[in-house]
Order: sequence, then C-alpha cells, then structure tokens
Amino acid sequence: MKLLFITQKLHGQDAFGALWVKGFLEKGYDVRIVCLESRPEQIHQLLGMQHLPPLEIHSMGKERDISKIAQILHFWKLMCSLDYDRVFIHMSPVWGLLGAPIFIARRTPVYLWYTHYKMQAGLWLLGRYAKRMFCATAQSLPQYEGSPKKIVTGHGIDMSYWPKRENHTTDGKRLLGVFRLSRSKRLEICIRAMTVLPDSYTWDTYGIEAEPAYVQELKNLIADLDLSDRIHFHGTAAAHLLPDLYASHRLILNMASETIDKTMLEAMTCGCYPVTTARNAAAIGIPSAPEADTPEAVAAFIARYKGHTPIDADTMYGIVAERHSLTSLIEKMDAYIRPGL
Repeated sequence: MKLLFITQKLHGQDAFGALWVKGFLEKGYDVRIVCLESRPEQIHQLLGMQHLPPLEIHSMGKERDISKIAQILHFWKLMCSLDYDRVFIHMSPVWGLLGAPIFIARRTPVYLWYTHYKMQAGLWLLGRYAKRMFCATAQSLPQYEGSPKKIVTGHGIDMSYWPKRENHTTDGKRLLGVFRLSRSKRLEICIRAMTVLPDSYTWDTYGIEAEPAYVQELKNLIADLDLSDRIHFHGTAAAHLLPDLYASHRLILNMASETIDKTMLEAMTCGCYPVTTARNAAAIGIPSAPEADTPEAVAAFIARYKGHTPIDADTMYGIVAERHSLTSLIEKMDAYIRPGL
C-alpha cells in the first residue's frame, strides 16, 4: 500500500511527524513523504532507521527559502507525478485545499489528522471530499460533530521514543510550559496566576512564537505585572532536549481551550503532571484539574501540588500507553485507510 504522507516539517527539531512516519512504515505501508521543509539526515539519526526502508522525502524547499509560489508549483508537480494509493494529511488542511483537484480527479482516498477546533478553507473542503478526518479528542473538529467522517482516536505518542523516565524535580515551584505561543493557548491565564502565587514560583516556557503580535502582548503584560524575573520565554526547544525538560519539572501548564497538546502527554511519560482545563484533563484521562479556567483557580491548584503530583509517575505513564500510544492510533487509522473506507 503506497501512502503519501503530507506534513509541514520533517526534521529533528520536531520529532512528532517523523515518528508517525515510522509508525506507518512499521505497519507495512510504503511511505513517500511530501513536506514544506525537511532535513533528512536529522530524521535518520533521530529515529534509528537502520531496520526500516529508506525514506523517500520530497521537500518543497522552505529550508532553502524557496518562494511560496515556487513551493506551490512544486507541490502540484509532485502530486501529479508521484505514485500513491492513499493520501494522509498531517495537521495541515491547506494541502487538502491545494491538492483537491488532483486528488479528486485521481479518485484517491484522502485522510486528515487534525486535532484543533478552528475552521479554515482547507478543512471545509476536506470535509466535502476526504474519506475520514481523524482527531485526538471529541472537542476537536466540533464543526463535524455527528458526522461519520469524524473519527476520535486519541493522540499518538511513540512509547519506544518516550520510555518511562524518572522525574528528578528538586524544586516543585519551577513550572514548565511547552507549546506554540499562539492566542489559542491562553497563556495570559497562567501569567496572571503567577501574581497569585508566591514570588518563589517561576515559569519557563518553550515554543515557537507563532503569533508575534500576541507574544508582544504577553511580554507587555509580564512587564506590567512586574513578572519579568519569574516568567521567561526560551524559544523553541529541540526534540532531544525535551525529555530532560519534562523530567526536571513537576507541573506543566497548558490552559488551551478544547484541545490537548501532545507535549502534555510527553511530559507525563517523565512524571510531569499537566495543569490544564477540566475538559482537557478528562480527554487525557487524568483525574484532577483546576476548578475553573481562572488565574485564581490555576494558582490554587499549583500551590496544592507543589510537593507532589495528583497521581504517581507509573499511573501517568500507564494512561499515556493505554489511551494515547502511537501503535494504538495507527491501528485505529489503518482500519479505515488500508481498505479505503
């Protein structure tokens, strides 16, 4: 089965997409990859691909600063020239928009993974012609609630890449955040929670500044609240640095509404407990969350668990393995993709 895997990035900075490719390869798919930018040498080193077939990777050239028009033209050329039986679009509905004329004309079954709640043109069009749209939680893709095309699968964490790691936190007042810095993550709730907590609490956040205007608002808020010595933005953390970051913190903060970020699940494999909304906690399968999405409730929850986590590290790891493993996810999607359902 020839699977065309379309994603944004494929390099060592973000291992998520690469691990999914590995999962499909191990399931027996003949995978060829099209992505916006790629660094193949990092992928082979990252995944230890010696026992797997060579990867066929086609980059549209963002890493070489190719113009957007040239990227789109190259994408269309690839869609017309590559040999594939199924198309799997990973978190980027725009490719479903750009590729629609070709995919529809070729009658190729198309599948999307998208764990978000916002509508966009590509998502609307994929809702019309894609076979299935997979998502991590029931809160994702609310526009398609009740549609047989929406399939809730849980997240996909590669448990071989994320074995259980011992948490070596020595200071429970050091808080962590790992996510894209965008308005949907609602960082201002956690920033204001810091004003309620004692001055000994600090918050280190890692992630790309996806919305610069919003990030500037946050920086202004931090300055206005006199929190500059306690809250720090460190930029993107490379994938190989994340395990130690998670294992050196007891709590990871993420008050994004109606979605669960994979970083919360990764952190749980290292004994780091997510402080998130009640609905996100339920979707993950963890028992405790702040009573409300307010700075005061978040601060009270953090203070309550400065010395221990609500559940132990073994229980956290078990939840991720049982409900959100990549093996389980690929199995669920394979049941639709291989037969073309």
